[in-house]
This record gives sequence, structure tokens and C-alpha cells, in this order.
Amino acid sequence: MIPVWGDDSQKLSPENPSISVKSQEKLDGINPEFLNPVSILVVDDSVECRMILRIAIEREGFRCVEAADGVAALKLFQEKTVDFIITDFEMPYMNGCEFLEILSSVAISCPPAVMITGNLADSVRIRATHAGALAVLSKPFEQKRILKMVREVVHRKEEALQ
Repeated sequence: MIPVWGDDSQKLSPENPSISVKSQEKLDGINPEFLNPVSILVVDDSVECRMILRIAIEREGFRCVEAADGVAALKLFQEKTVDFIITDFEMPYMNGCEFLEILSSVAISCPPAVMITGNLADSVRIRATHAGALAVLSKPFEQKRILKMVREVVHRKEEALQ
């Protein structure tokens, strides 16, 4: 079938380029959390890094929430349901390890986390692991590797719910 681009059902939605305009119209007014309850928190002071991760996460069909530092992430964690955390190590106000340490001390259950950093010193790896990070990845990071971890955790969560 050859797409007829004059037909709105074939045009891509500007809000979500992975679906058609007609599909977007059907979704308007529906809470996106209802459509996919899996939410990934990205904590990084770099706007560019958050944007790259957000685009990759949303392409996978997950929701993405963002925070510029650990303090903002703790506040956001009180308001949103989070299933997975991707956090930078070096940030102002509170680094990624401090964020995970505080979160694990105050949260009933702490979601799995991955730490990304430009400093792969053994001391950083050890501290991140003790703080609860599943892995410590170097910057620049491989999006595919992070997304694979997210998918594995989400898959295990879905299996546990069944």
C-alpha cells in the first residue's frame, strides 16, 4: 500500500513522531502514565545529556522525567513514580552517589539505578555500587547499553507482576 500523504491518518504527529495524527487525536486527553506506567528518571546537570537520554527513552516507549541535580531529583521522587534511575555522578549541590544514598535511606523501595560518569576511578565505582547503582558507565555512554539494562529491569518487573 502506498501512503497517501494528504490523508491525516498517514501524517506523523508533531507531539509524537512515532504515531499518526489520527492516533494522536485518539490519545489526546488520556493520561500518558496510563498508556505506559514505566517511568525513567534521568538526573544530570547537563541539558544535552538529559535530552539525549530522554529522546532514547521515549523512543523505547517509556516515560522520562528529568532533574538537573540530586536535590531536584529527591523532590521529584516524592511526586512521581519512578521505575529506573539514570544518574550522573558529578553534579552541583548533591552528586549522584549522595542522591542514591539519601534516596535509599528515605524511600520504602529504591528503584534500580545506573551511574554515568566521566570519572571511572575505582573509588567512584565502589561508592556508586555501595549507593545502589547496578552499573557505572563512562561518559560518553552507549545509549544501547543503558536501554538494554532498562528493558531487562522492566521485563523482570512485568514478569513479577504476572
